[in-house]
Amino acid sequence: MNAGTGSVEAPSTYNPSSLSGLHLTQQPCALCTITVSKSSMLAFSKRTRLYFVRELSVLVASIAFIGIPVTVQANDLQDDNFAELLPLEWKTESLQLGVMAFLDTDFVFTDLPKELIGKDFIRTNFIGTRKVCTKPGLVYAITPIRRLQSFSQVPELERRGFRLVKGIAEFAPFGEQWDGLLCNVYAKHVEKDERIDLPSPKVVLKSHPSSETQPVPISKGKWCIIIAETPMISGSVGAVSRRQGSPFDPPLAQHYTIAAEVPSLRYFIHDPGFIQLPNGEFIAFSPCWKRPSRVGKKEGGYIIVTKSKNGGKTWERMPDLPYAEATPFLAQDKLYLFTQPKQHQDVYYMCSSDNGESWTEAVKVMEGPFWNCQTNFVEKDENLYWVLDKNHQGTVAIAGDLSMDLLDPKAWRVSNFLEPVMTPPEFRPTGTKRYASQKEKSRFRDWNLEGNLMLVDDQIRIAARVNPNPGGTPAIATLFDLEDKNGQLTLSYDQHYPWPGAQSKFAILHDSKTNLFWMACNLAMGPLGEEAPDRRYLMLYFGHDGLNWLPAGCVAFAPTPGQSFMYPSMLIDGDDIVILSRTARESGHFHDADLSTFHRIKDFRLLAWY
Repeated sequence: MNAGTGSVEAPSTYNPSSLSGLHLTQQPCALCTITVSKSSMLAFSKRTRLYFVRELSVLVASIAFIGIPVTVQANDLQDDNFAELLPLEWKTESLQLGVMAFLDTDFVFTDLPKELIGKDFIRTNFIGTRKVCTKPGLVYAITPIRRLQSFSQVPELERRGFRLVKGIAEFAPFGEQWDGLLCNVYAKHVEKDERIDLPSPKVVLKSHPSSETQPVPISKGKWCIIIAETPMISGSVGAVSRRQGSPFDPPLAQHYTIAAEVPSLRYFIHDPGFIQLPNGEFIAFSPCWKRPSRVGKKEGGYIIVTKSKNGGKTWERMPDLPYAEATPFLAQDKLYLFTQPKQHQDVYYMCSSDNGESWTEAVKVMEGPFWNCQTNFVEKDENLYWVLDKNHQGTVAIAGDLSMDLLDPKAWRVSNFLEPVMTPPEFRPTGTKRYASQKEKSRFRDWNLEGNLMLVDDQIRIAARVNPNPGGTPAIATLFDLEDKNGQLTLSYDQHYPWPGAQSKFAILHDSKTNLFWMACNLAMGPLGEEAPDRRYLMLYFGHDGLNWLPAGCVAFAPTPGQSFMYPSMLIDGDDIVILSRTARESGHFHDADLSTFHRIKDFRLLAWY
């Protein structure tokens, strides 16, 4: 990295010991004036004088590093003075005209201060990524000037101790690509293990591109570019080394393979599911819908079917299926698929006897606005049990008779339908004030959807996602009990219960070897607004009663709120847990995934710590 020029005003968090070798320019103190006469000093005892001088020295030193500008001379900014930062996804590049500024946009530098030319910068996504300091030193940051409030990270940088670099004039880095964008340069000395994690908008890119070929247009938001060193030239998802003391970093399965991806950003992956075939192969089903639709239709979407014959290391494309939904399951030595030509419109099943190479026609076995994605089934007493929602609202259970042909509608029974039970108003913003009338209550109709079944001892239990909309408290599930007696399925509400990640889809499986339940879910990392909290942290939990959960680790996490690892489907493969994730990496929207990714958690049973 080349030596820089100009000077930097020291932040309030500067540590004098970290500035060894730098020349400090003295400045007059504007904060206070302390005058001590000789006669006053003689009046003190020797001990008092020593104490006063020591405390006065500390005060002056504190003033020097809190209130007085301290400048770093240009010839002091040598290569070994720069910090080393560890991002999550990045490339390093030399600052030059014509160089791309970000990983996910086509902005290129058309103007740069001469003081910065040739320095290495960390190219990340437009809205940035968290960075952890692995070697202390100086860090520069380029960001729009303060008065461009919609785009500037100046307030956040200053809160973290960055100060404006004096001597480097305002400049427009992207020229006509972003008219009127003026930027400043800030700097700070960072310590080992310090984090630079600036808040960013959840959604940076528009919901869909304007054509099949054009890139997704930018909805311009707050950003900054970091100038520092990194441990290596480029990094990708998973290029993180374990930091001592953190069992969650790096994640358990940050590295992944791509089971399916959209043909262009005109499409997004909806709710993928997968199954392991009796021969050990994996087959994945990834609904591919057109953006910005939120309701899959046969005309606008299809199922991408892929298969892996080597444990998920590589995937091969199979013939697509012309449907909107797909949840695979194994029964009667056959591969079955729940599907729908259009989401929330009737229940269809199809079957394959040759591991997905060919399929029967889809057969309608139930009529009504029912739906679910891949969640846990329960097999008990020659019946296969599952749960559906009705228009994302109420809940209904179904049972298939395994002694009959599951493509025969007569093989299926349906329980009573339960309307959603409202969460208490105290769990919503402003509480009971927004429940003043029946009309207000109707606006806060909870969703109960994407339920998982569990066989706890001999009781079939259901845990369903609660999506309080709009606003409210995340991590609350609705619990139901299912009874099958004398041929009658009876579904009953039990209670609402604190549940990690219950504001989004979670996946549960039971391990017969340890008799533990395992769950993958998204922890809420931001407040519930008009949209759900971001889905960038995919976590793994375990428990013994299907009700209470202990953390086992982080499966994977994305750098920004506009990205995600979400809607997990989960299987046990020997000593490992394997997960298929609906992943938003470059789509610009945490909901509209562009990938289905396959993750493997090795020796998962060792993660149970009681």
